[in-house]
Amino acid sequence: MSSDSALRSHLYPILLLSLMVIGCQSPGSNENIETSAETDTRSLVRAAFDSVDLNIVKVNQNMKRAQMIKAELDKEQDPAKRVSLAQTYATELLKAGATDEAIKIYEALDTYLKQNQLKLDSVSNRNMYSLMGIAYMRKGEIENCVQNHNHQSCFIPIAGGGVHQLQEGSRKATALYEKALLDFPNDLEFKYLLNLAYMTLGEYPGKVPSKYRIDPSWFKNKINIHPFKDIAPELGVNRKSMAGGIIMDDFNNDGWIDLVSSSWGPNEEMVFYLNNDDGTFSDKTKAYGLDGQVGSLNIKQTDFNNDGWLDIYLMRGAWYLDQGDIPNTLLMNTGKGSFEDVTIKAGLTHDAARITATWADFNLDGWLDLVTANESFPGYERGIDLYINQKDGTFKNEGAALGLTINEFLKGVVATDVNDDRYPDLYISGLTDGNHLFINHMADHQGFQLMDGLVREPKKSFPCWNFDYDNDGDEDLFVSAFSNETNLVQYWMKSKMGKPDPEYLPKLYQNMGNLQFNDVGVAMGLTEDVMTMGCNFGDINTDGFLDFYLATGNPLYQSLVPNKMYLNMEGKRFEDVSYSGGFANIQKGHGVGFGDIDHDGDEDIYVKIGGGYDGDGFYNCLFENPNEHQNNWIVLKLSGKTANRAAIGARVELSVQEDGKERKIYRTISSGASFGANSLALEVGLRKATVINSVKVQWPCQGCPDQSFTDMEINHAYRLTQEQQNPEPLEYRKVDRMESMQHEHH
Repeated sequence: MSSDSALRSHLYPILLLSLMVIGCQSPGSNENIETSAETDTRSLVRAAFDSVDLNIVKVNQNMKRAQMIKAELDKEQDPAKRVSLAQTYATELLKAGATDEAIKIYEALDTYLKQNQLKLDSVSNRNMYSLMGIAYMRKGEIENCVQNHNHQSCFIPIAGGGVHQLQEGSRKATALYEKALLDFPNDLEFKYLLNLAYMTLGEYPGKVPSKYRIDPSWFKNKINIHPFKDIAPELGVNRKSMAGGIIMDDFNNDGWIDLVSSSWGPNEEMVFYLNNDDGTFSDKTKAYGLDGQVGSLNIKQTDFNNDGWLDIYLMRGAWYLDQGDIPNTLLMNTGKGSFEDVTIKAGLTHDAARITATWADFNLDGWLDLVTANESFPGYERGIDLYINQKDGTFKNEGAALGLTINEFLKGVVATDVNDDRYPDLYISGLTDGNHLFINHMADHQGFQLMDGLVREPKKSFPCWNFDYDNDGDEDLFVSAFSNETNLVQYWMKSKMGKPDPEYLPKLYQNMGNLQFNDVGVAMGLTEDVMTMGCNFGDINTDGFLDFYLATGNPLYQSLVPNKMYLNMEGKRFEDVSYSGGFANIQKGHGVGFGDIDHDGDEDIYVKIGGGYDGDGFYNCLFENPNEHQNNWIVLKLSGKTANRAAIGARVELSVQEDGKERKIYRTISSGASFGANSLALEVGLRKATVINSVKVQWPCQGCPDQSFTDMEINHAYRLTQEQQNPEPLEYRKVDRMESMQHEHH
């Protein structure tokens, strides 16, 4: 290299783009593979992933891409181009998990610059600090949080077992960030990661230079709750893998919640954990025929054939742009300890990049239909699929015919009856043009009507859900912002400084009736920028008001911000309890599920932790609810007859007596948010209510009368079956955690 300008001309673009997960890609083509009805989609999925152009899709398969870059580097003779390629190679190695190799190249490049007295421009210099700093941080994370994992690993404020025993990575990181802050004293990323590095050494806040020190109060909550403990390592359900989905539900009809976890990695299988009827689990992936189901970023449960056994739908192709037409998969539960791939037989053959889907009975004929919201961009208009159940194991795609005609980069979809006419409407979120509410007019044979302007913001959105946060009987809407091109640390810091970016604040839309919504997010305490992928809601303190968990899935290594839990304060506001509750894991969060795994009446939480790069795999968390307040509860499993068997979409009103007064609690049967899947059983907190007056059910079917069930006791479980008058008591044996930990299957 003859001059520093020559170096900049080659190095600057690479340094700048290396921090982006997805750059500007050019369109190509990826035709669907023609198959016979007997073909198992596993072979089609494998073929699709093998055909992906790694020069276009730059989000995973990082080691393969690194090898391609290395081959190019070995052939290159021009010194300036070799420097650029070496840096690109190092960055891809870092993403692939080859951290030590990446660090050697970064350090060699840094030495080369110094020896040749070559100075980078400000932007390139800042990005070089960022890359080297996060490489050192990753070294510390891998050697401690990954290779020597425990239940305190990567939870902030870091303490106890979370403090790094192998300290080389964090020591080098602190030295580098302090040097970087001399050049960039106001850089929020460097300040935050410097404090975090000291925290991993057990030296925060004391040894952090005062001018860079973050106020320790930023890692505390106003409301203190008993911490939830991550028991996934103890139960063996913490398989390490990349980003993916979660389902918590009962797949063998034994009354106990099982766990399903998928992975985005093209070579990482979905895993199926069967509950051993005592709150411990056994890996039954292969026994149930689920081995080889790879590359699914999101999963949902359903009962599409009304046989009483929960099936599984897998979504693929998200973020792959023009390469994303990868087969999705419908797995039918045989009820005999196995699943059968029925995707092609069922007619679910539109291969389209998607991360979101919802199951509901849109025409109220008693059979569950499927909506998938796909990722479109110019030249690749994939639309919205509405598969109408034909009641014979097959589906007919009528999305466009029924008015679902938008083509955008869609990221979330939920079915919700916002106008109380029983017909499920659709709330759809998008990363490129905000959100859309479609009102279902199928009762009048008019399809869906787009009601834009009601609940459009944020303009860059990802996950969404519907719930009744204030227990007034109306379905409210929540949607969270997202960006995959920005470092979340800067937004976290600005929010703590009282300067959140309004563009990235989550939105909570209160349903006022008559298709009117009021944006109450800020008024309800949602004043921090949170860019969310996976999320879900449940009642963590069993008080009858729904709380929620937000998982920060931004794939950048630098985005080491905490996953969040918000506690519902009786429908009047939400309080952040992430730190006091032990939820603030700083690794990438994705699918989230709520469910009672141990039959003690409170909801536990299973979270998929792991990033979008091959080298960013992490361990799932299973947060055990400490049942702090010993509140009362009831568990209800609904079963439709004229309505769909799983009763998805049923509206439930509970009337209870508490302190001599009637109180009403409202729930809807669903798997919850658009990225994650709760149990379909209603696990309802009753606080200190002592009497259940009645449970009223509005069944999701045409002309079905509402039913009112009585004669139920607190702290019990019941099955409520449509057209049957009396609740059916269910065995709901609470397990002793210490005894179950010694289960021979664990």
